[in-house]
Amino acid sequence: MEETRTAGKVFGRIGIGYTGFLSASIVLQIILKVMVHVLDQEGILNLSRGWYLFAASLANYAAGGLVLFLIIKNMPVTHKPVSRRAEKKLLICSFFICISALIAGNLLGRLLMTVISALEGKPMINPVEEVLKGLNTGTIIAIMVVMAPVCEEYLFRRLLIDRIRRYGDKAAILVSAVIFGLCHGNFYQFFYAFGIGLVFGYIYTRTGRLRYTILFHMIINFLGSAAAIYIQNNLVLAGIYAMLLYGSMIAGIVLFFITKGDWIFWQGDEAVWGRGTGKVLFLNAGMILFFVLSAISFVIAEFS
Repeated sequence: MEETRTAGKVFGRIGIGYTGFLSASIVLQIILKVMVHVLDQEGILNLSRGWYLFAASLANYAAGGLVLFLIIKNMPVTHKPVSRRAEKKLLICSFFICISALIAGNLLGRLLMTVISALEGKPMINPVEEVLKGLNTGTIIAIMVVMAPVCEEYLFRRLLIDRIRRYGDKAAILVSAVIFGLCHGNFYQFFYAFGIGLVFGYIYTRTGRLRYTILFHMIINFLGSAAAIYIQNNLVLAGIYAMLLYGSMIAGIVLFFITKGDWIFWQGDEAVWGRGTGKVLFLNAGMILFFVLSAISFVIAEFS
């Protein structure tokens, strides 16, 4: 019983850390918008939308990451995944399963938002598409394909999993994926971010190397941003793109069922997986606070 309470406090501190991350990001966005508006009105600053988004994204990761780090830096890193070279089978299977999670999550997110939009009686707006609208390819690649994967893999895989893996791989991977999904701040991205977060978390626990998850993250973001925009007005390329993606999804589903018996999860020295796992991981003050703030950010994203 005492071990369960101790574990709940650890996950509660994780929740507080990522609440701090979200809070810092939200406050910084408000400050930046006000500053840019005032400076622009005064004619002091004439910042393009691309440069603004790049600067704002970098500042969000830096400010949010700093607050998060200060909150959880003293948490012991006792069972960091052992650094090892990934087997080709692991990378190949993980990639296709990742594509399956991406497409399935995207379809689920779009379905949910279609229902919500119908209930609200207003057109469905994809916040990702709105952000990318009008940006040049270089800016998209800099933000989506380079900056985001590097920063997010450090913040949601290494910084997090290293501190909670002693409770077992399954718990660490699940918590990492849930937080990763919620920090995207909208229903469109939550489901596929959660799905690929599970795959990335597994790869990291098996290899201890971020280079693999960063590479996969870069590919996923490239396919969903620069590549998708480039081919959208070309029917032939769009057809090839769709065939490749859905073919990869089918391959991923097949590989998922073929290989699931081979998956390896370390149980942890202080294992919490089993009956009551959800209560230990998520029903604590820190995580509940994080969920509340995430819900608020989802609502703001929907009505803004």
